[in-house]
Order: sequence, then C-alpha cells, then structure tokens
Amino acid sequence: MLRLATKLVAFFWRRADGPDEDAGPPGSELAEGDTKLKTVQGVVTRYCSDYGMIDDLIYFSTEAVTSKVLLNVGQEVIAVVQEDKVSNGLKAIRVEAVSDKWEDDSKNHGSGLSISSPRVLIGCVTSLMEGAGYISQTTYFSLESVCQGFEPCKGDWVEAEYWIRPGTWNSEAISVKPLRYKRVDRVCISSLCGRNGVIDDSIFFTLDSLKLAEGYVPRRHDVVSAVVVESSQSCYVWRALCITPVKRRDPAAFEEPADESCGALLLKNKGDIEVTRMTNFGTLKEGGSKNMVVWIENKGDIPQNLVSCKLAGWDKAKQFRFQTPDKTQMCPVGSLVPVSEERNFSDENTNSLDSYQKHTTRQASESGVVNDKEVSPDDCACEGEDGDEEQRKPGKQVSELEPGGFIPPGGRAPIVIVCDAKNSGRCKELLLLCFSNFVIGRFLEVNIVSQEESLIAVREPFSWKKSKSSTTLTSTKTTVVVTTQKRNSRRQLPSFLPQYPIPDRLKKCVEQKIDILTFQPLLAELLNMSNYKEKFATLLWLEEIHAETELKEYNMSGVTLKRNGDLLVLEVPGLAESRPSLYAGDKLILRTQEYSGHVIEYIGYVIEIHEEDVTLKLNPEFEQAYNFEPMDVEFTYNRTTSRRCHFALEHIIHLGVKVLFPEEIILQSPQVMGNWNHAQDTKNDGQSAIKSRKAMKDHTTHVAKERRAGAQDTPGPAAFAEKSTNMGAYVNEVQIPKVREKEFFNPLLNENQKLAVRRILSGDCRPLPYILFGPPGTGKTVTIIEAVLQVYYALPDSRILVCAPSNSAADLVCLRLHESQVLRPGAMVRVNATCRFEETVTDAVKLYCKDGEDIWKASRFRIIVTTCSSAGLFYQIGVRVGHFTHVFVDEAGQASEPECLIPLGLVSDANGQIVLAGDPMQLGPVIKSRLAMAYGLNVSMLERLMSRPAYLRDEDAFGACGAYNPLLVTKLVKNYRSHPALLALPSRLFYHRELEVCADPEVVTSLLGWEKLPKKGFPLIFHGVRGSEAREGRSPSWFNAAEAVQVMRYCCLLARGLSSQVSVSDIGVITPYRKQVEKIKILLRNVDLMDIKVGSVEEFQGQEYLAIIISTVRSNEDRFEDDRYFLGFLSNSKRFNVAITRPKALLIVLGNPHVLIRDPCFGALLEYSVTNGVYTGCDLPPELQSLQK
Repeated sequence: MLRLATKLVAFFWRRADGPDEDAGPPGSELAEGDTKLKTVQGVVTRYCSDYGMIDDLIYFSTEAVTSKVLLNVGQEVIAVVQEDKVSNGLKAIRVEAVSDKWEDDSKNHGSGLSISSPRVLIGCVTSLMEGAGYISQTTYFSLESVCQGFEPCKGDWVEAEYWIRPGTWNSEAISVKPLRYKRVDRVCISSLCGRNGVIDDSIFFTLDSLKLAEGYVPRRHDVVSAVVVESSQSCYVWRALCITPVKRRDPAAFEEPADESCGALLLKNKGDIEVTRMTNFGTLKEGGSKNMVVWIENKGDIPQNLVSCKLAGWDKAKQFRFQTPDKTQMCPVGSLVPVSEERNFSDENTNSLDSYQKHTTRQASESGVVNDKEVSPDDCACEGEDGDEEQRKPGKQVSELEPGGFIPPGGRAPIVIVCDAKNSGRCKELLLLCFSNFVIGRFLEVNIVSQEESLIAVREPFSWKKSKSSTTLTSTKTTVVVTTQKRNSRRQLPSFLPQYPIPDRLKKCVEQKIDILTFQPLLAELLNMSNYKEKFATLLWLEEIHAETELKEYNMSGVTLKRNGDLLVLEVPGLAESRPSLYAGDKLILRTQEYSGHVIEYIGYVIEIHEEDVTLKLNPEFEQAYNFEPMDVEFTYNRTTSRRCHFALEHIIHLGVKVLFPEEIILQSPQVMGNWNHAQDTKNDGQSAIKSRKAMKDHTTHVAKERRAGAQDTPGPAAFAEKSTNMGAYVNEVQIPKVREKEFFNPLLNENQKLAVRRILSGDCRPLPYILFGPPGTGKTVTIIEAVLQVYYALPDSRILVCAPSNSAADLVCLRLHESQVLRPGAMVRVNATCRFEETVTDAVKLYCKDGEDIWKASRFRIIVTTCSSAGLFYQIGVRVGHFTHVFVDEAGQASEPECLIPLGLVSDANGQIVLAGDPMQLGPVIKSRLAMAYGLNVSMLERLMSRPAYLRDEDAFGACGAYNPLLVTKLVKNYRSHPALLALPSRLFYHRELEVCADPEVVTSLLGWEKLPKKGFPLIFHGVRGSEAREGRSPSWFNAAEAVQVMRYCCLLARGLSSQVSVSDIGVITPYRKQVEKIKILLRNVDLMDIKVGSVEEFQGQEYLAIIISTVRSNEDRFEDDRYFLGFLSNSKRFNVAITRPKALLIVLGNPHVLIRDPCFGALLEYSVTNGVYTGCDLPPELQSLQK
C-alpha cells in the first residue's frame, strides 16, 4: 500500500508542478534554484546499468547516490526530485538509501556485519581452508557457522544465510547447512580405492571426511547405511557424511585399523643390522644397465640369519634383478655362512607385499620399437656397470635371491642389484631383506630417459611473462584507421540489435573484487521465472568481462607477422588452449610502431586458426607492402553472440513457466494421427539390425574423415542412402504421402530411436521440451535426422529450425539430411554466420549455403539448418515468435542456456515443438569466468531440465520405459561403437549400467589378438609412466616427454605391426595440453606417421576411432591443497567420459597412477585396469597394489 500511495503522490505532484516548470527560459538548463524540489521516499524498482528508477517513475543516475551504498532492486531510498527538462519526466538529483537495508555502521558498534535481514544463498562450496571456506567463490563462511554434524567438503551444495560486511563489501555466511540430504539403508560399498570409495555405484565418500563407527574400517562389498548430502564429486552427485555397517564381509572388518606407519617401520634398520640407505640408481639411458651394491652390516653381538632377498614386484617390467657378487666385493671382516633356507618368516612384517610376487610377463618392446640401436657401455658409465653384452649373458634373472646364510657380528655382506633400463620415466621397486625374525626394506629407484626424448626436450626455459600491451595513445598522436571489407558486407541487415552494455558497477565489482552479490543478490537464489532474465544477463556480462580482461592480457607488442602466400599469419602462443580465445571472424587491431607522433591502425579479421597460427585478412595494400616490421596487436572481443543471448532473454519470456520451468504435463491432441505398426517395427530387431548394418557397411564409400565426423550415428542416413539407391524406386515412393505414411525413412532404427521419432511427431506434451538423451555411440543424430524428415513430410505446414552450438555439428546435420536423398530440391537451406569463410565449408554442404546468404529468402525455407548463435539473424529481419513450428537443437548439452534460447525464442508458444538432443554427461558449454561458472552458466538447458522433477529419472514409476517419463525423455541405450570391455566402465560411471553392446563384432574384436595386450581378449591398456612434466618458452601449456615417446611407440606398433596393422586414419591420440600435442606430432613426423590425428578432447567429441591413445601428461606427485585444481583438465568428469568413449576396438591410457589416483574417474579406470590384469608400466601407488592378481 505504501508503495502504491507513493506512486500516486508522485504522479499528481508531477502533474501539478508541470506548468511551473514550463515557465522557465526555453532551452536553458534548470539549476536547483530554478526548480521546486520535492523529497520523496520510495523503492528502487529498476537498476540495470548506471541508472535506475524509483517506483518506476523517477529516474536517477549513479552520480546522484550520496554514499558508497551499492543500490539494489527493492532498496528503500529517500530522493530529492526535480523535473528533467529533456525528457519531461522526473529526475532525482540526490538519492540516499534508507539505512536499515544494507548498512548502518553506527548501529553495528564494530561488529562488522550489517543488521539488515539476512538473505538466502544457494551455492556450492568452492574452496576450504583451515577453519573456513567459500561458497560460490566469493561468500566466506566460518566452520563455526556450519550446522552441527555437517562437515562440508568442496563440491557440497549448501543453503546459507548471508550478510554483506559493510567495511569490505564482501558477503559472509552466518549459517550453512546442506541443500539436500537423505538417509540410505542397506547399500553396498561397490568400490574402494585408497582413501576414496563409492557406495551403490552412485555415492562418493572419502575417508578424509567420513564419520565411522569406532574401530570400523570400510571394505569392499560391506553392506552399510549412510547419511548423504548433495555434492558435485566428479561423476557422482551425492557424498556420504557417515557410514554405519549393517553386514560386514568378514569379522576382520572391525579389527583395529592397520598402522599407517608400517611402511616406515619396514625401512628402519632392525636387529643391529644396518643396510645401505642410498639405493637410487639415478638417471639411466634406455637400454643401458647399472649395478649397485647394497651392503648389509651386522653391528650386533649375535649372528643374524639372512633367509632371503626378494623384490616386491612393483615394477611389472622387471627392470631390477639380483646378481651374484664378485669375490672382490666380499667383506674382509666376515662372510655369509650358508644355511638351509627358511620360508616361514612372518608375512606381516613384509607389509603384505609378498602377494605381489606374481609377475605379468611383459616384453620390453616399447623400449626399442623405433630405434633398435643398442646403447654402448659408454652411455652408462657408472660404478659397477655392465655393458650390454654382459647383461644379456644367459643366467637366472630372478626377483628373489637364494638364501645366503649367517652374517657374523661385525661382518658385512653385499647384495648386487642390476637395473636394466627398459621403460621411460621414474620407477620404484621394493627390496625386501628377510631375516629370521624381521624384514628390512629399501626402495630401489631409477629415472630412465629414452633417446627420442632429446627430440622434444625443452628448447628454452619457461618464462610466463605477459606481453606488455601497447602504450595508450596521447592526445597529440593521430591514428589512421585503414579499413578492410566489413564483417557484414555480404548481408545488409537491419542493425537494431541493442548493445546491452556491461554495467560499469558490475565491472567495478569484478575489478575491485567487491562481492558480486552486492550488485546482483538474485544470483544467490535458485533460478526461477522471476529472476530468470536478470540472473542470466548478469552471468553473460560476467563472462564478457572475463573475456575482455583475458584478451587485454594477451595483447602483444613488437611482434612480426609471417607470410602464407598473399595472407599474413600471426603466431599467438597459448592460443590452441584458448589462451586467448579467438574464433574465425574475430577482429584484431594491428598498430605500427610510433613514428613522428603518428600511429597507423589496421583492422584485421581472423580467417583461419591452425594450432597457434592465426591467418588474417587485412587491407590488400598493407598485405602486399608489409615488410616484417614489428607491430603491436590488440585483440577485441566479439560481442555478437552475447548480444543475441541478451535479446533472446527479453523475448523468451513469452514461453513462460511451461517451457522454462515445466511442472505439470498437459496432453495435447497429437499432431499426426496414424498406425505406426510397421513391418520393420519389431521388438526382435537387435540381431537383424546388426546383420543389416554389416551388409550395408560394404556399400559405404565415404572417406574416413567424413565417416568419423558422424561416427556416433552408425548406422546413418548415408548407409541407408546407399541401400535405397539400389532399391530403385524407393526414393520416389517416399514422395507419395500415402505410401511413406507408415514407413520410417531409415529402416535400421532400433526400438528406442523409433519411439523417440513417434513422440516428436506426435508432440503430445508440446510446448514442453522433448529431450533425446543420447549417450556415446547410440545414434542420436540419426534419430534427429529421421524426426526432421518425418515432420517435414507428415506436417506440410511445418517450418523446421535445426540448430547446433558449432558449425561442425550443424554441417553434420545438413550433410546427413542431404545424404538421406529424400528431400525435395529447395526444401533445406544452411545459414552460416556472416563471418564464416567459404573455404571452411565442405562441398556437399555448400550446395545449401548459397540461398542462406539472403536471410529473407532463407526464412521461407521449410528446413533451416544453422548454429544457435546464427539463428539470431532471423530476429534482425523481423522474424518473431511462432514463425517456426519445430525447433531441434542437436548437441544441446554443449550450448549455454542463453545461447540455446536464441532459436527457442522463434518457436510458437502455443503449438510449437521443442526438441533438445544431447548428453548431459558429455562436454558442456565452454565458460571461462569462474564467477559465471559458480552461479550456473556452465549448466546447459538440457542438463538443467533433466534435473527438474518432470524429467527426473524414476525407476519406480517408469522402470518399464527406461526409467524416464517417455512423454518427455527417450534415452538411447544401444551402443553401436565400442567393445564390451571398453563400454563397461563408462556405462557404470555415467549411465546406470544401461548401455547395450550392439557394435559390429568383426570391428570391435579386430585387435583382441594384438601382441602388446597385457591380457589377450581384453582391448585395454593402462600404461603407467612416471615421467616429468615441463613447460617451455612463453607457453603456459604442459608436456611430458616420456609419455610422448611412449605414445609414438604405440602408434608405430599399431600402424606397422605384423599381426594387426591399423590404418593411420583409424588411430586417434587425445591429450589435454596443446604443447603435448605439438611434441607428439614432432615425434610422429619423425617416423612418418604425421597423418595420425592428435588433439584435445574437444576436437574428438562426436567422433570415433578404431584405436584411441590418451596421454594425461600431469606427473607432479607432490600433494596439493586442491588436487582437482592441480589436475586441471583431467579432473573434469565430462571430459573423461568423452575421451574413453571414442575407441571402437582398443583404448590405451598413459599416465602417472600416483597422480591420477586422486581423481575419482581416473581412480575408477585404474582400479578397473588393475583388477582385469591390463595394467602395465611403472609401480602402482600403495592403495592399488593389493588389487593386483
């Protein structure tokens, strides 16, 4: 009522005082003395940028705000108001906040916190330190404010009450509790690896924060009850707070926990026996050998019986062995007196290491695949060293030395150990000296380097110094701008798209590290209809601020451009890892060095990006005249997509709660009526489909590159098109509606794919989005293609917009629709971004691009294929809500929600059908701002909708239809890509064990006999490499030379193997760091295998290869406070999922198990590899050694 009364008073006051204002001098600016001022109390109703509105009537700017208070919508204020002559409206010349809202230092009496009502924050714990932590990056909390019984961990979702501390303008939580928690009863511990474990394949726990019953040590297969909280822990969404055993696997489960110091005790001297402590062989060249003498000295008064010497078997390559000592090495004081061998020494004293004596026979082929040269003794000149000939003499290469006998008091005995360098990287083995009553251990360590590593050694020391940006021009200097063809020269479109400038207050918050919640407290709330626009607008601005700041840091000074024909190329270190982030069409400014007070600017546009080389389009005269003069480079941020997202946010509101926050399902009359009992639509189509695919495989003639680009769609329209060509009149038949009315265009669709097409065609729940959940290799895009064709033919009045986040994904959809050979000419158009260059488009897709140049003409086509961002072009020609009847978004999981809204804003809000296809468990949107990520911009619309009640997995309600409501979600589960052994782990970690193996057996079993498999018939290798990570030059990217060499050797073994040769086009190498990509390519070029694709995970999304090799690179074994931050790329479960689901027949993973064990996903892969006997390479961390068979 007060607010309404204020509005009324303001309205009448304005009308009454209006004539007096008009009496002033015409055209003159009113001073305060010329105007009758009014004091009004009201509420801030808008605050968008540097201005705001009070009660939606009174305008004010930030200059009018009297104190440092950061105003917010809802803030009560007192304003001194006058009429603005320019706008003829009301303007506040002074605005003062009512003190009981955010601050009143005088009332706080030094307590530091404002006395305003606390606000509620929903967020994730992003960091922890001693006694405190942060929620969503910025909100501080003390552990004293956490509710009793809850010990937060990074990743936990919490609900907190917070205040703004006026002195620092930072938010501080005064109470913290779990957002969601529950109790689970009688569930089984399904995995336990080191200090991390998993309950029921879905609940993560770590012994570092787990509350346990006294004396209870969790064991695998124990049945327990647990209290769990919602938490983002890699691929798991729940974390156990406490565990109570219900049924123990054995009575030993309640024994006292093992003494963690037993390893240290093993290394201690005992029984007056002293053993050499220096047992590091140092660095050896691969293929070399070195001897070391370990002395055992008895300093006691009684003889000690050395029963045996043995190796624990940590090193699976058997690089360490014993050798009978020379007589000259025998001690002069005493000697070993032979005794009968005793085998019954205490197993406990060996720290349970005797169980590792079983060795997997492994050839050292990796050590000399490319270069079979023997290393001369001179290469390993060290004391006690053997040459190659001597070390290869026939003899017993054993991991256990025969019993030696007694060592008398004062006596010494030597043990000679030989290290034969076979595998690159660091290696550790455990030497066990077993005496009658005790065991003494010593670690044997060596670092082995290969000859090939010298090819990719560090070229210059790492020096990460940001380039100095070019100096700001003074007013005395003039700048001449030489323009080139403008970005929009191909299209003369109305440019009414608003600018949506970043608010200065928000920039100040970020730059001055003021808490973002002081600018937009709505960020703390759960997303809802009332805060939807404001929240996403702020997140988009945060991402822009980060992008602009990042680009400024990468500005370059005094650089020289290279030539590539008539074009100029700029080398940008770190570019390939998006440091900085550039795209084709982005604008750059090149400045000449200052000369006589003048600087010339050249505007350039990015044509092509290849690794770290950027090809530019500049003024033709400059391109010809450039003579390698040094230039300053300024990167500029392309705001087009961001502005389209803001525009979509304004227009998407018409879709309302029913689309953005669907709750209830209201069934609509079906769009298409018909009997879908086709001849092909049988439930026993599994085997026949495989046979059909196998038969059609012989007819497929696409090149490997095109086949891989749409590999997950096997079998696809391309294969069907080949068959339909041989079927004569089939294509003509489908053009007759009555004939094709009851047929699928692709007869090879499986049951779930057909179900999805039926649901889309029927549109029972429109306008609620229909989700096609497509795990890797399940034919998601094939289903989309079929659905588009069905809608096109069954609904003559339909207008279909098909979008994807990237050009490559949109091109693939266009290509598959083209290959279906069932579309009439003129039915489809491919609309490209204005800045996309023709050279990047394949010939088949170019056929559909010409009509896409004219957006008005393109808008009249019935099928339009474009990217989510480029769909914004239709807004610029006046296309509005309801123009499209159907909007398909493929790879929707990779688009941010505002980006996904761009095409959705063009669909009918009454009868429109929205289809989102993708996989929330694979790569999501690329978001750089940590603040924007903390508040949810990295969550796609697909992923957010699938977490809403209507879309949630519910096995009880929908167990018979794939656990999801079939009206809203269809999950594809038939995998046509991978071998069962490769599919088992991702199916368990990400897809509830539901993926079914339907791949062509002939393909996926083709490498089961490969000679280098540790376990024949199991096409997985985890090769442990304890290499060294390094950086060089100005590039921040990491590389690992030992892993790179091993990758090259595996490539050679695959491409040039005697038994199972693999085409280079069927081998892919995935590594997360661009510098590692560069080093691997150097090695492959050196052995003439440069055609093997090497790239990041992002470059492999949506593709498949017969064999995949993954190099994880990171190898620093020091403990870090935040292991996930240290692991960087590796700690992303979605990136992990994409990487391990690319291969069809063979997966090889190279990495340091001592580092990777810290991540739940890689820990699960290590556990899976060790238990199945496919681990090879360096020694394992202690937590995995007990799993070895």
